[in-house]
Amino acid sequence: MSLLLSGAWLSAQNVILDFEDGGSSTLFQYFGSSLEPGTNSIIDNPDPSGINTSAKVADFTKPTGAMTWAGAFGVDPVTTDLTSDNQICVKVWFNEPGNLALKLEQGDQADWIRQVDVTEAQTWVEVCFDANQPSIEAPFEAATGGTYQGLVLFFDFGESPAEDRSYFFDDVVTQQGTSAPVDITFSVDMNEYEGSFTTVYVAGTFNDFSDSANPLADDDGDGVWTGTVTGIPVGSHEYLYHVDNFADAESFSGTETCTVTDPSGQFTNRVLSADASQTLPTVCYESCFACGESITITINLGEGGISPSDDGFFIAGGGNFGNPGDFPLTDDDGDGVHTISFERPIGFESYYTFTNGNCPDYSCKENIAGQDCANPDNFNDRFMGPFNEDTVINTCFAQCTTTTDCASGPQNGNITFQVDMSEFGGSFTTVFAAGTFNNFSENANPLADDDGDGIWEATIPLNGGTYEYKFQLDMWAQQEEFTDGDPCTITDPSGVFINRLLEVDGDATFCFIYNSCTACDGNSVFGVEVDDQIFTLQPSLVRDFTLLQFGESQNAAKDVRVINTVGQVVFTDRLIGAEPQYRFDASQLENGLYFITVETNGKIQTRRVVVQH
Repeated sequence: MSLLLSGAWLSAQNVILDFEDGGSSTLFQYFGSSLEPGTNSIIDNPDPSGINTSAKVADFTKPTGAMTWAGAFGVDPVTTDLTSDNQICVKVWFNEPGNLALKLEQGDQADWIRQVDVTEAQTWVEVCFDANQPSIEAPFEAATGGTYQGLVLFFDFGESPAEDRSYFFDDVVTQQGTSAPVDITFSVDMNEYEGSFTTVYVAGTFNDFSDSANPLADDDGDGVWTGTVTGIPVGSHEYLYHVDNFADAESFSGTETCTVTDPSGQFTNRVLSADASQTLPTVCYESCFACGESITITINLGEGGISPSDDGFFIAGGGNFGNPGDFPLTDDDGDGVHTISFERPIGFESYYTFTNGNCPDYSCKENIAGQDCANPDNFNDRFMGPFNEDTVINTCFAQCTTTTDCASGPQNGNITFQVDMSEFGGSFTTVFAAGTFNNFSENANPLADDDGDGIWEATIPLNGGTYEYKFQLDMWAQQEEFTDGDPCTITDPSGVFINRLLEVDGDATFCFIYNSCTACDGNSVFGVEVDDQIFTLQPSLVRDFTLLQFGESQNAAKDVRVINTVGQVVFTDRLIGAEPQYRFDASQLENGLYFITVETNGKIQTRRVVVQH
């Protein structure tokens, strides 16, 4: 993660972005902060000096309280061609020293991300990313040889600022560099190897996986075998240790942090970034760590009433488990319990989640929002660790359990989203549904109004569970804006994001008027004037019963309704006369989130309740 000076690179640069009028340019859309889904700006160069005297540059803001992973992605396709070049460079201006991470996506190879330090401040500097080096995230492959259409930038990656930070960037280029071959010293601890052998060898792409080219030695008899391989070309290499001319060789599963698996899934090897001559740390045979410094984490996942997709279940996220599709769970004996194991260092901890299918946009992610193992500040993901010994995690898909003996959870469903735009006063081209089911995508789920009646709709298959969403127009040109407390919405803990709520438990169809909690037929109780002094509710997490306590309105007639998250009334009752309280029986409701409303004297109050039997 060192800063690479552009002077080491000798050939011509190929410009990707320069932000000049008539040149190569795009805006970048923010994510992970209060600026989402806004974009940055192209501005006059605030410091036309030194290595950058160009007229136009791009700005970037990381606001107070932004997520550590907050960044921005190119709105338009940004083609990064590394089939002949092996370096990506960016000119940046930082107010204080920091770091920049760059991610390449939407390519013919796996996503790639690297991070470099920015040591000089208040001046233009050029930082370069070596595409020969493996990504710092799974599957830890180099970007060299690939072509990508997506570019993402993270300024001060890993930090959440206490105050707004501003940066500038310009002249994103690729170039070809040359570097002398390097010498690498390998070291493997054989003390835990079971069996007898005569000689240990290292074999890899640098010696065509030879069975005898590079023997190691243990001259002091301590069980640690070492040897230096000279003249290794700079770049990413694969290798492994073997004994006695491949009489036996290391075997890996592909879930390790130091390995890479070829696209066929047949070969899994250690990965090496040969960017300088170096001595590699001593590792235990068939391990990414020194002997005695790792643990094994085994995860057993019950189906929880959910049928696996054709691709099966995957673990993902947390910065340690890659993307959906990288780490599949398997059910070899067909008992409905899907398993995967990982070798990780002692003390390992991480967020994680499960997906039912290989969905890069996380649209098939389990939904555990509101359950006790979900962290609302981290995408409602689970958390594991820290672990100091071999550990087995037993749980169920979309359920916070400690066993694989799962209760029947919320069912998957085909959800038809409908929104009435007939009263919308502005102009637009297309309505989109954006939510946690598609990472609030700008264009993943467009709606259509084929019959021209003003009601736009689309049907989206979703996993069972609770989601947040809203309707937006023309890829976030406009969006619904709600007020904290609007009865069909939920507000995040920061108070920044207010979205509609949806609970999926089978097929459903619903229709709302745009930017309103009123149903399309106009009969929704969400359309009545809100008064938050009508009643209190205790408890709000309900197993069988909850108690409504009425205030000054106790002598008036009251209509009690219970509404699910798609606006359907599932219970009604009418109270006449002086009733200071009302005992509501929730035992007949399915588990999930509901709205209890009380309407009286032309006003209504709504409170949320979670039913969990």
